[in-house]
Amino acid sequence: MWRNRGVALVAGLVVLSLLGADLHRSAVTYAALRYPFRGAELYLDDDTAAAQYQARYGAPWLSEITRHPQARWLNGPADLAKLPAVAGRAHRQGKLLVLVAYHIPNRDCAGPGVGAASAEAYDAYIDRMITTLGPVKAVIILEPDSVAMDCFNPARAALLKRTVRKLTFAGHHVYLDAGHPKWRSTREMARRLLDAGVDDAEGFSINVANRQTTEDSYRWGRKLSKKLGDRQFVIDTSRNGAGPPPDNEWCNPSHEGLGEPPTTDVGEGRPGLAALLWIKPPGESDGSCGGEAGFHFSPELARGLVRNGRPG
Repeated sequence: MWRNRGVALVAGLVVLSLLGADLHRSAVTYAALRYPFRGAELYLDDDTAAAQYQARYGAPWLSEITRHPQARWLNGPADLAKLPAVAGRAHRQGKLLVLVAYHIPNRDCAGPGVGAASAEAYDAYIDRMITTLGPVKAVIILEPDSVAMDCFNPARAALLKRTVRKLTFAGHHVYLDAGHPKWRSTREMARRLLDAGVDDAEGFSINVANRQTTEDSYRWGRKLSKKLGDRQFVIDTSRNGAGPPPDNEWCNPSHEGLGEPPTTDVGEGRPGLAALLWIKPPGESDGSCGGEAGFHFSPELARGLVRNGRPG
């Protein structure tokens, strides 16, 4: 009898603990959504590596890539040098600029020396980005993979939370990266994103540089959104037209193709979805693998994307 009471007491405490966690989540105060993609036209950057290659060598087939807007990656302070010119062109054209901040310390869990040298150095990089953008308000995809990776910890969460607040206070629209549907459960990712400050962000990004289908990404994203106060989300469709590689190869697989073209007009049938974007520049190598040597634009990879995908 006492044993049963003990079991019941433990079970009750577990239920209360879970209930308390749910109540804590439901009590989160979320920033008002600003819906930056509604009615917006995406900025088409003519300074991408693919566009440069096309201008140098011709290659009319590359238009299937270069005629579509793509995000611009800021992998460190050096990449901020061209930002004033890019931001100025986007502002003059009245187009929405999409940027990727990708410089967090211990980026990709690769250890010291990869990404910013310290939290202080990362703060300086973000501060300079804000100053460089000036009055131009951009969509910023914040640190792909940083929340989903195994090295996510309280220190990283605090740094991201501080960054979200800085960027949103400056008027930018932040989408914290949430990985992809085959990585973390929606419950785990919701907890991590809340720790990282998604309540102050516009929402989250899905499938960045990955190849999960748009359909799977949407279903997972919608479930995650419901756990996060109906935050909006964007899906990277730059390389998912052929679906995920059969062997789950992530580094320059031959099985990949262009996905749906980027658009802010996602229709009424997919609530929560803010936009389809080409966040990972199509044709950019994932590193030294699959016949490629390092991170660069590869015409061979680009040809495969065009050949295997569904260009629009």
